[in-house]
Amino acid sequence: MIIASDLNGTLTTGSPILAVANWAQKNQSSLRPRLFKMSVLISYLQVRAGWKELDVWADKTMRKVLNLIYAPDQRVLDSIMSYIVESELWPKRRDAAVSLLKEYHKAGAEIILVSAAYEPAVQEFSKKIGRERVSAIGTPVYLNRGTISLADVLTTRDQKLNQVKARIGSKALDIALGDTFADIPLLEQARQPIAVFPDRILRMTAQERGWQILE
Repeated sequence: MIIASDLNGTLTTGSPILAVANWAQKNQSSLRPRLFKMSVLISYLQVRAGWKELDVWADKTMRKVLNLIYAPDQRVLDSIMSYIVESELWPKRRDAAVSLLKEYHKAGAEIILVSAAYEPAVQEFSKKIGRERVSAIGTPVYLNRGTISLADVLTTRDQKLNQVKARIGSKALDIALGDTFADIPLLEQARQPIAVFPDRILRMTAQERGWQILE
């Protein structure tokens, strides 16, 4: 059995963006991260109001928060990614969805976490599910001349599905979990799609198609 799951919103309500800003505030500077968090809150409220596109906002904000990190090296990057999981993603996990994955994994299933989040953080979170038959796909993170950057395209929407297909080849996807409209392409490919605390569009789609809703 092969199961693919989104991370943010599906397995956790934590924010990688907020975690990076908190790490910078705690370890490097207090002023810039605080101002950044205020601006992010305002812009996120604009997303919730429908004034900004969620995907565009997430892409821009995920990149911009990395500019708060001074002179990063591999040690700093590793520290940040671990902090994201231990301080934000895991404490704010959705127990029902995480427990479901753990139960399937214990029964022998292969688990794939696929997310637009920073790939090293997705990898760290995946270890909480299991050490074997668990893999992680996220948006690649690069260190280059004292800066941290992301891949040109976030691993979202069709990118998630393409990455999972590349990972499993001709094998069938048995179960998929997601929480927003962006996860629909992935959910459509699974024998058993599960919408986890779905947004309005995914909820409507799940209800129309008889997909399981987990809340």
